[in-house]
Amino acid sequence: MKLLRRLIAEQQGAVSLYLLLLLVPIFLFCALLIDFARIKTSEKEAENAVKTGVRSTLSAFSPSLHAYGLYALTDDREKAQGLFMRTVNGNVSGNLPSSRFQFIDLRVEEEGSSLTSMYSLGNHAVMKKQIMEEMKYRAPMIYSLEIADAFKKTGIASLMGQASQFSKNAAHIEKLLDERDSYLDKAWKEWTAIYQKASVLHPFYTAQLADLNGLSSKIGIHTVDEVRRTIQETETEINNLKKELDRIDNRIDALHQAGASAGSLLDKRRQLKEQMNDMKSILSDLEQLLQYILDYAKLIAMLKLKSTQDLDELKDRLQRFQDALEQAKKSNDELNAQLRDVQSQSSASGAFDAERAFQSIHLITRGELDEYGSKASSSVAMFSGLQSQLANVLLFDAQNYANADSTLQSFWKQVQDLYTAQSAKEAERNKNKSAANTSRQEQRKKAQPYLDQAMRAIAGCSLAGSVDPSKEHYIALQGDPSKGNKGYYQAYMEANQEKNSSQPVPVIDLDNADKAGSSALSLISAFSDLLVDVRDEFYLDEFAVSKFNYRTLGMEKDIHGQLKTSKELSQPESHLLINQELEYLLYGANSCVSNQTMAYAEMFAFRLAVGTTEALLEPDKAMLNLGSPLLVFLAAVAEGAAKAQQDMAKLVQGEAVPLSSKLGQWLHLNYKDYLRVFLLLHSRDKVLLSRMQSLIQLNTGLDLLQSSTYVSGTATTSIKLWFLPGLMKQLGKTGLNSCKVVEGRCQITKTGVMGY
Repeated sequence: MKLLRRLIAEQQGAVSLYLLLLLVPIFLFCALLIDFARIKTSEKEAENAVKTGVRSTLSAFSPSLHAYGLYALTDDREKAQGLFMRTVNGNVSGNLPSSRFQFIDLRVEEEGSSLTSMYSLGNHAVMKKQIMEEMKYRAPMIYSLEIADAFKKTGIASLMGQASQFSKNAAHIEKLLDERDSYLDKAWKEWTAIYQKASVLHPFYTAQLADLNGLSSKIGIHTVDEVRRTIQETETEINNLKKELDRIDNRIDALHQAGASAGSLLDKRRQLKEQMNDMKSILSDLEQLLQYILDYAKLIAMLKLKSTQDLDELKDRLQRFQDALEQAKKSNDELNAQLRDVQSQSSASGAFDAERAFQSIHLITRGELDEYGSKASSSVAMFSGLQSQLANVLLFDAQNYANADSTLQSFWKQVQDLYTAQSAKEAERNKNKSAANTSRQEQRKKAQPYLDQAMRAIAGCSLAGSVDPSKEHYIALQGDPSKGNKGYYQAYMEANQEKNSSQPVPVIDLDNADKAGSSALSLISAFSDLLVDVRDEFYLDEFAVSKFNYRTLGMEKDIHGQLKTSKELSQPESHLLINQELEYLLYGANSCVSNQTMAYAEMFAFRLAVGTTEALLEPDKAMLNLGSPLLVFLAAVAEGAAKAQQDMAKLVQGEAVPLSSKLGQWLHLNYKDYLRVFLLLHSRDKVLLSRMQSLIQLNTGLDLLQSSTYVSGTATTSIKLWFLPGLMKQLGKTGLNSCKVVEGRCQITKTGVMGY
């Protein structure tokens, strides 16, 4: 102990200095640690204050938009900035009065504080996300799924698909059938003309050949020159005999005058007279023979010329016959191939009774048509043989006659046999055609009044005289092209970089039964494919159905017969476009009448498709046997049109009708439910979102492009440093903390980000 004291005394203050060197760094470290702890605490407090400020700012969402289940800031920037700053100021310790010791005195600095808003409801992706959040908890979604399940479980969607395919097959096959029969009719017309021509040619050539044969037998082997030379020689001899007779007559006269006897001269004169009479008889025979030869030459020349002309006419007819027959073969081949495909589809899909109509079509094999053409060509070829024989003959002898007559008779027999056989086939082919044509026209006439009534259906729009009170609202929505004004819809489409704003819905053609049935079934033929995974579309469509009004809003009744009232915060019954918003969302026309008319037409088409499908399940058996699938389809359309018109009268009054009287009686759908279905059928998110944004802007007066759903708030706070601000400033430069020391205060900047 003494030794220690002596040691300390002998150091003369060195120990104190040593202790001081130890204690000062410790003190500085403790001071630095205290301020560092205060800074960290302040950072946490500043972060909480900024987040609270952002949350408070978001709490000032628009009540008008909230009625639609949407959240967005629509106030001006300064107001939102003020709310943000007030909230941050109210949540920092430096602004809280306290009589006790404060470990930190955090306060907000005006500079470095800001509020940034972004991602407006005018953006399709943002709005769709909010709609998904709004609708995923809504009960009506279940009802939409029930509708979809009804289409799947009852098999209506599948049957409608089969009915649509039946209509397409019926129209296509009927077209091929008409083409085939049209060409066969042309071929038969030409062959009938050939037959009629042959029926005239046969007796004519029979008689002429017989005459020619008779002349030939009389002429023998004589020729015109030979006969004419003989005639000339005979005439010369007759003339000589005349001269001799004249001399004898003169001598006889002289003898009589002289009184002498002329007996010998009279005998000689009598002999010469007899000889001259014989020569005249020979001359007459020769002249008759010459006439026969001339008649023969004239007749054979005429037959050669006429047979050539007749052959040309027959060949021309035959060519037209063959052209028509070739076209008939092509159509027939395609028809038979199509029928095989239809039968294959029918066996694979479990077809309904209407498919039996395809089995009643009169079938013709390719071999039958080939044989038809071959026999026709062979018949004309026989006449060509006759013409060839006449053209090449020089002396028409008995053998020539036999050959020519045989050829003529063979020609006539082949023509007659083919005509007789084909007449029976043509009668069989056309047996039901007239009845089918008449029945098709009857079914078209039967359906037409209902289609005309649907085309004339009056929309349920309120009109003040001839003035549409909604006109100005539609101008605001759609713009006025005549004045170059863009509407809300175009603005939202362009803001989302959607250039093509024209999005037509399927055309419903109700002009006649053929078009109405096909377009109605085509409208929903793909419906079963849409029911695979359409959850997002269901959400979006259900939002539209629940937030906006439609034609029968306020007309629907509950199970107790009381009128239903809307409980939606958006109050659709009070919107500017009265009972027409949902139709506008679907069709986007520029007037209430246009939108509701299109909705009526499409709803009628839907009910027509259901009614037609039901009728095809139990078709008239008599019509099935007429060989016209199109007739069966038209009869179904006529029946479906009558039912559709009855259903529409109920639907536009707010009543519900069974989905199907045969397959879905347990599920009743009203006007609004069908609009649900159409929204799904015409699923076009971009167009639907832009139209909903337009309607919301029209009803609230708020431009959704100027709304905000995402806020980024930044605030700068500061805390007074207790110790060594200079050292803390240097440490801040090294990145050890986020403190920016200004005039002895450490500034802390924090950012809070939050969205709805």
